[in-house]
Amino acid sequence: MQPSLENLSTVPIDDVLDSAEQRLGRQLKRQDGHYSKYNGSAGFPTDTGTWVRLAWRRPDKLNTQAWTGFEAAAAITGVPRPEWFAAASWTDLRREVVWRIDEMTRMDGGALSSSGDIGADPQLPDQWWSDLHAALTSLAGHTTDRVSMSQTHLTSRIQEVYGDEIDTTITDWACAHGDLGYANLCGPSLGILDWESWGMGPVGWDAACLWTASLPVPHLAERVLSLFDDVLSTRTGRLSRLLLCANTARAFKRTGTPGPQTDTMTAVAESLLRELG
Repeated sequence: MQPSLENLSTVPIDDVLDSAEQRLGRQLKRQDGHYSKYNGSAGFPTDTGTWVRLAWRRPDKLNTQAWTGFEAAAAITGVPRPEWFAAASWTDLRREVVWRIDEMTRMDGGALSSSGDIGADPQLPDQWWSDLHAALTSLAGHTTDRVSMSQTHLTSRIQEVYGDEIDTTITDWACAHGDLGYANLCGPSLGILDWESWGMGPVGWDAACLWTASLPVPHLAERVLSLFDDVLSTRTGRLSRLLLCANTARAFKRTGTPGPQTDTMTAVAESLLRELG
């Protein structure tokens, strides 16, 4: 049985990092690496001041859209994000995976959280919030054939939990980051990281994701609702939030253990269902 690669900090990968250095012609500062505990990715500063992201996929589960998200995002303008330079990928027969490395600029300031959520108010300046609204507005105007959130997925998740009495038809679509949480946001100067999931989604999808991530700090969640009221108060925005409530309810049903926001999301879902009915 192959060892789990979900958390690369727990397995020896010196040979992988050696190969990454050879392919990019960069030296990784391995002691300063950042490892995800969940998705098998890691990031390293280099000797030239750039940043290298390492990720893997099983060959039979390689999603082309996600695999090329960073380079495809080079077409996006008006959004503060890392500038992508180069990539390389190779097959690892021993581990039965395909590795990929992406080299990009390193954003000023670090990610606001090591996970998608946040436990305390990061005390971001008003300019940061203004810049975020402007960036997401600019991103929404980008045209792409990539898909971040499909109608089919949204409908199936909502109907699984809340039944089929609510019309889940999305009429307003826009380009979205697709995974907007505090692990992918830098401060105090705004930077948006991790462009694997970007593509078309319901208008307000990014704002809804950030609202969910903000719930551990109620006044922060309220600020997101207020700032993005232009999209979250629409029918499409409400359906986006209801989908996220459904995801929380599904997790509770699957595990039998309530999460920290299960009760809050249940109450929000009841309100949204009344508004959408």
